[in-house]
Amino acid sequence: MKRALPGVIAVAFALVEGFWPQQSAAAHWSVGAVIVLGLGAAVVFGRGRQRSPSRAWARSSLRAVRHWWAHPIRSASVALWVLVLLATAGWDAYSFSHQSDRLPTLSRVFGGITRYPLGRASVFALWLGLGAIIIFSERRTDP
Repeated sequence: MKRALPGVIAVAFALVEGFWPQQSAAAHWSVGAVIVLGLGAAVVFGRGRQRSPSRAWARSSLRAVRHWWAHPIRSASVALWVLVLLATAGWDAYSFSHQSDRLPTLSRVFGGITRYPLGRASVFALWLGLGAIIIFSERRTDP
């Protein structure tokens, strides 16, 4: 039960955030407060968790990336993901530059989702979850 409590609080907060009007001051202030609290939590919870100095960690990460690129399957998967991301960014930039209703932009797609309170709550919950993963994850020191 203790472990589920933060998740329940996060879901409840996401629902409250989702059901506030989009342009309300309370919605904007609560998002700003989450960002400030998240940065503070990253500093507090990250203190002393890094097993090696930053320079040594960066060197070991570089060695791991070099080792990782030596495998053709991994290299192909990274190249494919980069291609997908570049194609998405290119499609969005092209759609945005032409301002056509026939070419929806990502912001229009997300706007269609976040137009509804439950959609806003879902996107906010995903954002909270990603932030929690980033803040509370551990750095791996083994390659």
